[in-house]
Amino acid sequence: MHVVQALASLSVGGSEWVTAEISASLVEKGHRVTVIGGDGPLADQVRETGGEFLEWPIGRKRLATLRYVRRLARWLEEQRPNVVHAHSRLPAWVCYLALRKIPRKHRPAFITTVHGQYTVSPYSAIMLRGDRVIAVSRHILEHTLTHYPSTDPQRMEFIHGGISKDRFHSGFTPGPEWQSATYQAFPELRGKRWLLLPARLSRYKGHAEFIELLASLAPEFPDIHGVIVGPGRPGSRYRAELEGLAEKNNVVEKVTFTGLRTDMREWMASSEIVFSLCSDPPEAFGRIVPEALHLGIPTIGWDHGGVHETLAEMFPEGAVPPEDRSALREKTRAFLSNAPRVPPSDAFRLSYSMAQTLDLYRRVIEERALTTPPEHAD
Repeated sequence: MHVVQALASLSVGGSEWVTAEISASLVEKGHRVTVIGGDGPLADQVRETGGEFLEWPIGRKRLATLRYVRRLARWLEEQRPNVVHAHSRLPAWVCYLALRKIPRKHRPAFITTVHGQYTVSPYSAIMLRGDRVIAVSRHILEHTLTHYPSTDPQRMEFIHGGISKDRFHSGFTPGPEWQSATYQAFPELRGKRWLLLPARLSRYKGHAEFIELLASLAPEFPDIHGVIVGPGRPGSRYRAELEGLAEKNNVVEKVTFTGLRTDMREWMASSEIVFSLCSDPPEAFGRIVPEALHLGIPTIGWDHGGVHETLAEMFPEGAVPPEDRSALREKTRAFLSNAPRVPPSDAFRLSYSMAQTLDLYRRVIEERALTTPPEHAD
């Protein structure tokens, strides 16, 4: 089996991690994988696990990106993959248009994954044009069928994201080298209890609520320190706003912005509490929550979207009514005063997610073989 995965770039995010995990899982089982997209921190991981990487920036939102349609069509005809799997919208358009240029008898199956609650529009509707459409949570499945009622439910597949049992397990502790390097880079964290918000610097990710939460609890718990782990645009206005908010609330020395990191596991394992405060739209799946919980770290999140599903299954105590800042403060205060135990769970495991994905690939390949005209047909 040869599977092509297409996405905007191999940066660090939910869809990017899923792409890297699918690549590694398929190669391990003896299949061929080619990932197409812009370069990023996870490109080396794809290569190291045996996947091929074509650095074609098919996610750049510019007219020149359309030149990849013909280039991709030629490549697909030459390579004859079995499946093309698109993980984001513009790459999905490039793949869809390229596939239309290929004779049907040579055309691979087309699969899309809806990784987010995209703006409802004809542009976003491309994610519903796959032979099969994967929804990463029940929330996304329901949202898709509600806002795109013409979608055939039979083409929808529900596959939660998965978490590696080997990498994320209770008792994991970062090594002394990591700790030493971290304290050298961020000396203000030494001797503190970390409250961790893993989220790129986007307005709906809950950074302002997190800083205000920190400010409200700092007098009572002087040893806490807020850590925001996630990328942001250099010199962004939003970063400046957040720093101004921290200064206004007298916690500027209690907040650390780490920027982009690929060692999220270590940051979560070293934290007192992990937060997921994505507001509108809510997290589609929110892999940070099950990752932290599998590490045994108490996690608090707004009780909606994909986070509702993971907390309900693994740690209901961490659920807070969306946007209820008073409830958020009281829940955090309770956890800081008496840290709850996170029970072990086999929910949302990577092995199950990968088995479902591989089974889907096999099914669509078989269906394509039954409905595709033979080579000699016109």
